Order: sequence, then structure tokens, then C-alpha cells
Amino acid sequence: MERKAFLTQTAALAAENLLSNVKLPKPLAAGGPLVLRNASAGNRVAAVPVGTLSDDLSPYTGAWDDAHLRHLLRRTMFGVPAKQFQAAQALGSMSAVVSKLLECQDTTKVPLPAKLAAWVDAFPAYTGSQADMLNAATLEAYKIAEIENWWFDQMMQEDLSIRHKMTLLWTNHFVTGSQTVFIAGYVYQYLMTCMANALGNFRDFTSAISIDPAMLVYLNGNQNFVFGGQPFVNENYARELMELFTLGILDPKTGQPNYTEADIQNSARALTGWMPTTTAPFIGQFNPSLHDTGMKTFLGQTGNFGLTDIIDLIFQKGTPKGYTAAYWACQKIYQEFVYYVPNKSVVDAMANVMLANNFEIAPVLEALLTSAHFYDTSVMGAQIKGPVEYAGSLVREFVLSYPAFDPTEPPVVSRDPSTGLNTYGDPNPTLTILTAICNLQGQELLNPPNVKGWPGGENWLSAGAFLNREIYSYVILNNGLVNSANKWDLQFNPDTYALEVPGASTLSSRDLSLALEAGSSAFTFGPLEGGDLDTEIQGTYLNPNYQYNTVGVSQFATYLTNVPEFQLF
Repeated sequence: MERKAFLTQTAALAAENLLSNVKLPKPLAAGGPLVLRNASAGNRVAAVPVGTLSDDLSPYTGAWDDAHLRHLLRRTMFGVPAKQFQAAQALGSMSAVVSKLLECQDTTKVPLPAKLAAWVDAFPAYTGSQADMLNAATLEAYKIAEIENWWFDQMMQEDLSIRHKMTLLWTNHFVTGSQTVFIAGYVYQYLMTCMANALGNFRDFTSAISIDPAMLVYLNGNQNFVFGGQPFVNENYARELMELFTLGILDPKTGQPNYTEADIQNSARALTGWMPTTTAPFIGQFNPSLHDTGMKTFLGQTGNFGLTDIIDLIFQKGTPKGYTAAYWACQKIYQEFVYYVPNKSVVDAMANVMLANNFEIAPVLEALLTSAHFYDTSVMGAQIKGPVEYAGSLVREFVLSYPAFDPTEPPVVSRDPSTGLNTYGDPNPTLTILTAICNLQGQELLNPPNVKGWPGGENWLSAGAFLNREIYSYVILNNGLVNSANKWDLQFNPDTYALEVPGASTLSSRDLSLALEAGSSAFTFGPLEGGDLDTEIQGTYLNPNYQYNTVGVSQFATYLTNVPEFQLF
């Protein structure tokens, strides 16, 4: 299994460099690595889909127990708090829990979050003196950071819902970059576009994102126009629309190219004339005078095409009609929720569900999350947590507390009279630390490294990253981020954490250990790890007549986040 490969390769390499005072299971390297490298080239053998008994979307009909429920919740949210697990348990069945998770597709039942703050409607004023422009740029950077903090907080506060996990998926599919766009109002609008369409219609979503202000800036759609009869055509968005967003380079059935360079050029001409507004509400606005009205040939069809025509033709490509775009979207969904290497047979089945439902996303998720393939024992626990999933596990499963999000616009705290430059304050320093922990691991919300997005999978974890995560966990769970001078207040209370287990204070050390392990690991630990965790929960002074103690729970929590299995979900 992939878990064994993880234990023998990544964790073993990490163990060689661990600090001497950090405990880890010792025999991790027994048997040698299962994922090999070419000694001369240093290249990793290509990853393959995880082996499963089911290669389609046949419904899951086996026993529905706590392990299956936790698997579903881990994959669809960011960590599983005990109270949310208990609420899901009370729903009684797999179909009821899946329905609850997908309920957010109906915004009349689960409304979108209220507007972050009025300041997201302000367009930066890059005018005046050099100091004025520098101040405006600095303020914009703070605002973008606050939008990241707000979204992270939304993830942490979310009830039983798949909305934010899907939103994260789409920000890694229809990629923009906040540091390239660098207009907070556009970044916020892009996030809301992804959130509003997260479980909607993939074709409509593609149309909406094509004229989203952040996308128009990021992939240069605002530089794609005709002026004075002279074309100024930028092909960036036209290329990525097909290559990365809807079709892929090659047809999944025939292996033939999905489009030509001429298709890119002509679709770019068809997309001319769209510009982002510079006053709220921030939208993409069509200016007919900037549009190329000449005839274009695209994907074998000729006409005076515009945006709607291009989208329609893309979503007709393939056999059956529209299959290519459906397959491309479903492949990304599979990689997010099942395994980072897609199973082509299952993705094909998902694509057919999407086509049968006119490109609606929710029916695909419903079929996938109730399938035997999703609950296969080889799938459960096979994914590597990304930085946001790792941070979410810490915050939500260990019941960390932090100050409520403050939507205040970053204030001016001082001004240098000699330069006229402002120093701004951070209204949410604790959340900034949490998002910084994600950033330092390579996942800055709303700012993937390039238009291809975060590669994910095994790229999330190396020996160094594993060690860093252990350090972060140790510091956080020992309240190292409670610092009044820095205004950090990320608190771990061992009793709050442990006493969410019913009757925790009266359980044996082993029973309490097992209950807490189940909350944060997809695996049952063997005698070595399980025994060590049991020892940790008994506290520094081992007592054969065990009684619940706070120190022991604290030691247990730190150790639990050190085991390799904590990095899997």
C-alpha cells in the first residue's frame, strides 16, 4: 500500500534528521523503501493509481461504521472536530451525511458568507506622490493577507459542509495569483466567484471565471482588445482556458491533440473586449468597441465568435458530446477526494455522470462519495495532507482557540514624517501566523506558485517538510504561540481536547488513547506506537492505577502529531 511506501521512505528519511528530544517510532525503515529511485538518474519511479477492488462508481453497500464516517469527513473538510463527528453520527446513514455535506449547493439553505468588509469594494489609489503610491501598495498587501486570514477562518469555523474544500479545489484549478493581481477587491471577488460556483455547473463556472476581474488581470485578458482597428491580442487566457481549465492537451480517449495553435489564436480574438471595472461591484465588463468582429475558425467551426460561442464549442468537444471537458473536471475532483493519481476507469464513470446531469458538479460528488471505490481500504488514509489540511487538523481536531476574526481595515499605526511612509497594523496576528505556517510549506491561499497550481500529492512532503511539521505541532501544542508582545493567542487546552470524548475522565488510559487516536488517524496503531501513545497519556509519572491527568493528555497530543500517520488522511 502507499501507506507502507510513506512509512519506509519519507518518514525514515525524516527520522534521520529529527531533533534528539522528539520521539518517533523506531523501526520505520524495516524492509527498505517500497518507492524506489534510479541510483544513477535520481528519478522517482512514476506514481500509479492506488489498487482498489472497485474501478467504477458502484454504490458502497458494506458496513457503515465510524471509520468510514471519519474517512468521508476528513476528505471533505479540514480536520474532523469531535463535535462535528458526533453530529454526523447522529444523521445515521452514509447518504444522509453526504446529503448534508452537499447541501451548500443550494445557497438558499446554506447562504454564502456575509461580505467580509466594506473595504473590499475600494480600488487602490495609485496616484499622488511616490510615498502615497507606496502606502497604497503596502495597504493592498495587508488587505490581501486579511482576505487569506478570513478565508482560513471560514474553513476552520465551517459546519458539516464540502463548500470550502471545493472552493480550495477550484482555486487550484482556475488559478489566479493574489500577488500578481494585487488588487484586494479583485482577489476577494475571485474567491467569492469560486465559492458561489463550487458545487454548481462546470460550464457556467467556466463562463463566470473567464470574465472574473482577477482572471482578466492574471492571464492578461485586459490586454486583449482591438483599438483603432488595430488588434492587440494576448493569447494567455485562450491557451490556459483549453490546456489547463477545460480540455487538457490530449483527448483522453484518442490521445490526439485537443486543439491547435490556430484555435488558440482565434479564440483569443473571440475573447477580446472584456475589461475589469475599477469601481465596485468588480465585474468583467464587455466593451463592443474593443472586440474583434472578424470571422474566426475555432475547433472546426467558423463564425463571428465571442466568449459564449467559444465556451459552447469547448463544451461540445468529445464523444459523447462534451465528454472531454467533463473528463478533465472530474479528473481534478478525483485527485482531490480520492487519490492524487487518477484511476481512469473511475474518472470515466464520473465524466458520464457529469454529462448525464448537464455539467452539474454536485451529482458527480454524490456518486463518488457514496461509491465502493471511495471507501476501499486502499483509499482510506492514502492521501498526504496539504499544508492547509495539516493546519486544519491541528486547529479543529485539537480544539485550538484563537481570537475571532476582526474585519477591520489594516490601520495606520504610525507615519514617518521624513518619508511620509505609513506603518500598518495587523488586526488578526494569530490568524496571520496560522496562514504563514501554510505559506512556509508552499501553500499560500489564493496564490499558487504558477498557473498550473500546487502539484499536491507526494510533493507536499519531504524529510525537511516532515520535520518542520513536527516542530510546528510541538510549538503550537505547547502553547508557544501565546505571546502578548506579538499579540499571538493560539491556545491549546488539553482538557478541552480530551473531554470531548464522552466519559474521558473515567476511561482507562488505553481506551482514552484509542478514542483520541481515532479522531486524528485513519489507521489503528500497532503495539509499538499504540503502546507509546498509551504511555504518553499516563503522564510523566507513570501510575499503574491510572487517573486522568492534563499533563498526560498534553504529552499524548504532541506525540500523536509526531507519528507519520498524522500526515495522512
